[in-house]
Amino acid sequence: MELESQLAGFKKRGLGVAALSYDSVDVLKDFTNRRGITYPLLSDPDSKIIRAFGIINEIDHAPGTPFHGIPFPGTFVTDGKGMIVTKDFEKSYQERRTASSLLAQLGDQSGASVNVVQNDQFTLRTSASNDQGAPGHLLTLALDFDMGSHMHAYAPGVTGYRALALRLNENPFIKAHEVVFPKAVSYTFKPLKETVQVFEGKFRVLQDVTIVGPARPAPGTAPVPPPTQTEITGVLDYQVCSDTLCHAPASMPVSWTIKLNALDRERAPEALRKK
Repeated sequence: MELESQLAGFKKRGLGVAALSYDSVDVLKDFTNRRGITYPLLSDPDSKIIRAFGIINEIDHAPGTPFHGIPFPGTFVTDGKGMIVTKDFEKSYQERRTASSLLAQLGDQSGASVNVVQNDQFTLRTSASNDQGAPGHLLTLALDFDMGSHMHAYAPGVTGYRALALRLNENPFIKAHEVVFPKAVSYTFKPLKETVQVFEGKFRVLQDVTIVGPARPAPGTAPVPPPTQTEITGVLDYQVCSDTLCHAPASMPVSWTIKLNALDRERAPEALRKK
């Protein structure tokens, strides 16, 4: 499992890992043995803890339906005292953020599909949290900037300059989410008495994407085998200025290659499943 493969990354940040579900102890034991899981799997068969945290999904799975008791998929990160410091949840049980994406959110730069571009204004390193994904997996695309000395790029919302922006091209195998920019800083250009919001030094821009399955074939047509990978492409818009010189607005292409996997539909033996 992908989470198992990233345990070292969490440990490096002083984080332990445990997973809670409404499955029985027997189901979790079967899953642990089949998948070689080494982190704790906690059983909450009556969804008491799930309900106490207010994360039970009664929108898609009302009382009396087969999967009632299932939580919204998500993650809590706690400090050493057990206080929740961050949380990340999805609206549907079919969609969930990968462990590598969580690490990317925490600043990890050991991603896949790495490309480095350097010019006289900045160095840009692009990467993806995962090199592969299946339908429902939420991955993170990262753009790590290292601005040149005394250089700055303009933050979204600035007028009169080309603000930094990432525009992904249409792709039938992904759903793009909102781009996340770091906190900007105020920059004052004294000759014009102008103060604007900019990005300086080293900073990271994140773009979450969810892998979606292939479209269903039209009635009466044979299904087309899905591709084994997809290239996520886009355009980065920007304008960089120094304390004395403004470069012309510019754009550059960016891309990430992701392997596409089929959904893992293996389940616990029939005798262990909830009735």
